[in-house]
Amino acid sequence: MNIKKLIPLFALICVNSWLVSTTWYINLDGTGDFTTIQEGINASVDNDTVLVYPGTYYENLDFNGKSITLCSQELITGNSQFINSTIIDGQNLESCIRIHNGETNAIIRGFTIQHGYGTQFWSHDGGGILVHDYSTAFITNCIIKHNKASLGAGIYARHGFINLSGVTLYENYGVCGGAVYLDDDSSLNCDPDNLCNIYNNYAGRGSDIYVQDTGNIEVIVDTFTVFNPSRFFAEYYEGSTLTVNIQNNWMNLIPEDLYVSTNGDDNNSGITINEPLKTISWAIHKIQANEQNPRTIHIANGTYSYQENQQIYPIGCKEFVSIVGQDMDNTILCNDFIGTNLIGFNISNEIEISDITLRNSSSLHTENVVYFSDMECLTLNNINISNNSNIDYIFTDNNQFSYYNNLLIEDNIIEGYSAAVYLRGSGYLKNSIISNNTNLSNPPIGCEVALHISARGNDSEFNIENCVISNNNTANSESCIVKVNNYNGNEPTIRFTNCIFNDNYCADNFLFCNYNFNGTTIMNNCTLADNTTGGSFYSHTIDSYGDLILNNTIMHNDPDYEIFLKDDTINGNVNECIVNYSNIKNGEAGTYNQNNANIISWEDGNISLDPQFLLSQENPYQLSEYSPCIDTGTPDTTGLLLPPYDLLYHERIWDGDNNGEAIIDMGCYEFGADSVGVENHQLPMTNSQMTNYPNPFNPSTTISFDLTAKDTNTAKIEIYNLNGQKVKILSVTLSEVEESGINQLKVPRLSTQLRMTQAGKNSYSVIWNGTDQSNKPVSSGIYFARLKAENVEASCKMLLLK
Repeated sequence: MNIKKLIPLFALICVNSWLVSTTWYINLDGTGDFTTIQEGINASVDNDTVLVYPGTYYENLDFNGKSITLCSQELITGNSQFINSTIIDGQNLESCIRIHNGETNAIIRGFTIQHGYGTQFWSHDGGGILVHDYSTAFITNCIIKHNKASLGAGIYARHGFINLSGVTLYENYGVCGGAVYLDDDSSLNCDPDNLCNIYNNYAGRGSDIYVQDTGNIEVIVDTFTVFNPSRFFAEYYEGSTLTVNIQNNWMNLIPEDLYVSTNGDDNNSGITINEPLKTISWAIHKIQANEQNPRTIHIANGTYSYQENQQIYPIGCKEFVSIVGQDMDNTILCNDFIGTNLIGFNISNEIEISDITLRNSSSLHTENVVYFSDMECLTLNNINISNNSNIDYIFTDNNQFSYYNNLLIEDNIIEGYSAAVYLRGSGYLKNSIISNNTNLSNPPIGCEVALHISARGNDSEFNIENCVISNNNTANSESCIVKVNNYNGNEPTIRFTNCIFNDNYCADNFLFCNYNFNGTTIMNNCTLADNTTGGSFYSHTIDSYGDLILNNTIMHNDPDYEIFLKDDTINGNVNECIVNYSNIKNGEAGTYNQNNANIISWEDGNISLDPQFLLSQENPYQLSEYSPCIDTGTPDTTGLLLPPYDLLYHERIWDGDNNGEAIIDMGCYEFGADSVGVENHQLPMTNSQMTNYPNPFNPSTTISFDLTAKDTNTAKIEIYNLNGQKVKILSVTLSEVEESGINQLKVPRLSTQLRMTQAGKNSYSVIWNGTDQSNKPVSSGIYFARLKAENVEASCKMLLLK
């Protein structure tokens, strides 16, 4: 029987438009007008209907600006079985359906929409359905599942207007907005009678819904993933507010630390090491934490990928949740699922991620290995990002404050528009290696292959300490190796200390861009050696548009000039270059002052001799015994904020020439010095019983710790800043004064408490009021409280935010 004879009921439903519209019938068996849906859309005009019969249609549809109805037989029969049996499958190629040419009344009804991958729009956006350019979509009685996209895996709208009725979105996977992503004046209306369901979707942020620049969005659903969703599940940002009216929740959260292992099972409780979960993303979903009860996800050694053990990426960050691997080299997060490995976004507290390797599958195009933005304070320790390719960006940070320690970023191939490490904020990068990275991109503007720091805030600082930047290269004629600049016209300080830049290659005229307009870039005890450029005219090592200060620094490189001071008087800027106790190739003649527009202060102790590097062994730019740089640095290092060790963790100030007087060497290495016996600059954490609360704090925090009675005779608390400088000493003594039967600690000017614990220990707490030894308030940043006693040594990290 001809299927057109089955349509009288449908004609009655469309009574308002039947005289002026056409119905196009789509059936895989050839009995309709067409066998593909797109053919029906192409043939239609406004107000037409494209009626699809059961089957799986492997297509990526485009409404082409037409306000039409696309439906299954569910519309004309009311039978919901047709939803499951009429499938639009995007084949993991592009969006399943695109509505992006100003359609005013696009209707989609009665389908399962699956396996879309997103259209290359802003990124790969709108896995299931993409709505753009002031188009309006009415989506009714559909299942949208198993779609992927960077933004809006289920539904994406930018300048789009979405109306949902009876729609179920589940198991969609995005970077932001797992089920729904709305931006730029988009709207969402949910039918309060034919309720929708949005649950168990995955994304680094806004795993169920993400809204931005939309005004207020009200979501009305029968089932949502959780009651009272945090912003991890329902994110609102930049001019948006979000209300979620929920009848039922799909899962309950677990208020415990969780454990994950490749041998685990997501049906386990995950709350002990002997009953671990299997997937990290599930642990992130399940864990519950708050300011009073921060939590940690513990990841056992192994390789975590979708192919091997169904890991879903990206791994997102959640408020008050830290992620800790078993060790840096053997806890491997290998992304073979979607375009970002690890993402943190819009988190207003401190979290830590440590001891993991991040890797992507070379067969997967990766937009970001790591992306962090708008986080109040992020700490990364012991992170390995190596041997990645087919990637746009390696490491992007746009945070308020970041503390990065022991990052290994090497042997990566970049094809995008940014540096291996792009940091925009304030903070510290310490004890890290950025080496052997290659940028293959050729964009119209330059990109930095190794490091780009864009500090923000007039009083902000970014400190790069004990870092190696070596053997990076780019053939891009407009790129460089390192770039520093200010952000939005502020005046930050960017400081490099004990760092080496060696054997890097750049096709342009210069390697290091100092575009810190109105700010100050400082190099203390750095070595820049054997770097080369492809430039043939006025090639130079540092291209400077801002104030530049060099102390105890060695610069001996291939370019014509070591420093090129740009003329920026057209913008009213006269910059200054100050050089102290440094070894600069060709001396003052190695600095080019364009049009004599800037100020050069060539001060005491500068030389221009061959540094006499060792040029052998593992660290060839150590000083040989014949080097003129030994004991020829500044006699007074006050104010340089130097750590007590050099790049190899040897004593920083040493009598290298054996004349009886210890003077600092030039460069990042100290000749002949003893090791300080540490591998990285971290205060020891030998006693987990030392904590502080609140954290972050302003203006005071309570430091709690355990002591036996005999320990109190010698105990003291020392407060350090991130430069290793002692800020304050708090003396601790035990008084036998009886007050309500409780012994009390006496700490000058600090309130104290004492409580009993097991194993013969007493637990004490003292309050640090955020001042130094002179009782002057200290600045915002990370501090360490270190407890020293006869039998106890412990510490905790504290964040002061003003």
